[in-house]
Amino acid sequence: MPHNFSQMKSPGRKASSLPPRGEAPDVEVVAALARGEDWAAEALYERIAQPVDRTLRRLLRTLGAEHDDLVQSVFERILRVLTERSLTITYDLPAWASVVALRVGLDALRRRGREGRLFQALPDEIDVHEPGLDRRVEARSDLLRVQRVVAKMKSKYSETVLLHDVLGHDLAEVAELTGVSVAAAQSRLVRGRKDLLRRIAAEKR
Repeated sequence: MPHNFSQMKSPGRKASSLPPRGEAPDVEVVAALARGEDWAAEALYERIAQPVDRTLRRLLRTLGAEHDDLVQSVFERILRVLTERSLTITYDLPAWASVVALRVGLDALRRRGREGRLFQALPDEIDVHEPGLDRRVEARSDLLRVQRVVAKMKSKYSETVLLHDVLGHDLAEVAELTGVSVAAAQSRLVRGRKDLLRRIAAEKR
């Protein structure tokens, strides 16, 4: 759990006994958060920690302090939405959390690009005879190229491509998570893939 996760709980939360782990449905967890019950924040964390971590790792391939800060930002954003807004639909919390993490990660990529820190240098001292080094360097270069391209795409296209092709959601799930029709999600996926490939090709010239 993030080191200061407990600090994100709203003031005046009510003490409550925690239901059996994993048995409370998502809608009950959300309702308990709105009522200020302590157990709900813990249940939320357990439910969404893995998809948040997995999404950020797949998008950014980073660890350490930056990764921890982004995880913290995701949890803060999720808690803010769930405790301050009146939701009109019931979310699949893990799936929705992956969307929030994706958006936070994309913001980080764009910020890196603006600050000129997208490309992270390899260590100065490396063993040039290390087995597979050329392949690793090439893979890292490809990853950084894709990250830079994704950061420049329109959000509606980059989110759709990443949700479908990287995180494995089907079109119906992508449509629900992004608030559009299935037809619109499919259109965004087709256009997003074309835009991604076009930009990657341009990068290689």
